[in-house]
Amino acid sequence: MTDERPKLMPVDHSSADPAALLVETRFIPQRYEPNYAYPLLVLFHGRGGDEQQLAASMPRLSWRNYVAVSLRGPELLTRRGVPRGFGWGPDFGGPARRAAEAAEAAEASDRDCEPALTAGDFVRRRFSGEVVDPIDAIEDGVFSAIRRARRALHIHSERIFLMGVGEGASVAYRLGLTYPERFAGIVAINGRLPSGDGYRPLARVKDCRSLRILAVHGEWNARSSVIDARRDIGALRAGGLKVSFQSYPCAHRLTRPMLADVDTWLIQQCTNPED
Repeated sequence: MTDERPKLMPVDHSSADPAALLVETRFIPQRYEPNYAYPLLVLFHGRGGDEQQLAASMPRLSWRNYVAVSLRGPELLTRRGVPRGFGWGPDFGGPARRAAEAAEAAEASDRDCEPALTAGDFVRRRFSGEVVDPIDAIEDGVFSAIRRARRALHIHSERIFLMGVGEGASVAYRLGLTYPERFAGIVAINGRLPSGDGYRPLARVKDCRSLRILAVHGEWNARSSVIDARRDIGALRAGGLKVSFQSYPCAHRLTRPMLADVDTWLIQQCTNPED
């Protein structure tokens, strides 16, 4: 008999190389039907969260419409030596955060008297396995998680959506805009376009025009201003991308109206993808 309760299922990677994987939790919908091809939501938490943050919100989004894979960022955050959740790395923070972390790294380097790696040293160490590019590691982890979900559950191959909150929204943007042919759409909640390390969001602008994007944002969000969000949306629309945007009278928290609108938009993309 089919278990009708929705499930949160941590995925055990003990038999695999843990350095190449992101910790994940799967959301299995209520009354999961093995003969139905479900849309898959790939979830990226905000700074200071973990893989449970968005997975635990799935019942508020929908009990039964989606399978979800929620991933943990690879960066352990600490405050005064105490773990305070996880992040996705400096490439996905805002300009102020990147500047602060660069200054901190430079100060640490001077204090420890360690010379910075030259470009040639970095390439040599990377190919020897000593250095792993953090963006490549995240991409590998995400695509590995998607492959595992598709092997374990019945997933519609053309209905895979990226959904992120805050810093996680930048991860969703970067993956979706870099590999638009692999995803049906992006949901960015209280986030911004990534801009670090010379990244160009519209480098594949023609290919990205088939990608659907929904951005929802709190009007009072002090962590990522709605002004910046509107500027990002304007840049995407100027490139010919189809972007829906909605703001709400709230700060940086997920609200029921936000999730209701996300659910409505996702259903529309699954039933009328050309609209």
